[in-house]
Amino acid sequence: MSGFTVLIVDDSRSIRTIAKNAMGMLRGAQIVEAGDGDSAVKLYKQHMADIVFMDITMPGLNGLEALAAIKSFDPAAHVVMLTAESSLDTVVKAKELKADGFIAKPFEPARIARMVADRMAQEPKPIHVLVADDARSIRTIVRRSLTSLPHVFRIREAEDGAQVADMAEARPADLVFLDIHMPNQTGMEALIRIRKRSPEAHIVMLTSDASAGAVSGAKALGANDYILKPFTADQLASVVDRFVAARG
Repeated sequence: MSGFTVLIVDDSRSIRTIAKNAMGMLRGAQIVEAGDGDSAVKLYKQHMADIVFMDITMPGLNGLEALAAIKSFDPAAHVVMLTAESSLDTVVKAKELKADGFIAKPFEPARIARMVADRMAQEPKPIHVLVADDARSIRTIVRRSLTSLPHVFRIREAEDGAQVADMAEARPADLVFLDIHMPNQTGMEALIRIRKRSPEAHIVMLTSDASAGAVSGAKALGANDYILKPFTADQLASVVDRFVAARG
């Protein structure tokens, strides 16, 4: 399963430690830290964190700029701003950028823990998806088809085998769509790495090779399903139905 990931962003190591320690009793939460806005954006794209605690005043890319970048990448991102500033302009700007909440410094650690626990308890649980294909058009078709279905998806994209395997190792996915022919690492090579890290992931191969050897080879390495290119939205929906049924 994909678990639950918290991203803590603050240039003060002590603040990050306080926030991290506050969540020490919460089971199932993976905690990722960043000391600046640039790192926060990169880590968010890699981990697709379920909740982000973001300092506003940081060197380089500040918290508001990082908030804007994360929301641009993923409008569904849940970002709570941490700030010692009381400036109305700052609060208004953060709200305009769709911040999901505010915590004033100094803060009670228990408040952080409560916010995370509440977020963890929300239903329905999202389905974390990885889509890997060196063709942007294919990734777009998969994304659009999934978002039309009656499920909550959190989707990350990769354009080669090495990138998708790294993403899966950073945060496991529930459902993975893998092109077989990709640069750097093939889909088969990525499949081996992902299956080792995520034995419960439902892995679907995307291929234009309908030969029995290609299909049986992928299944021997741990693939659960496959779709022949070109494919339709209905075919993707059927794959998701099979995944949901298997997951129970």
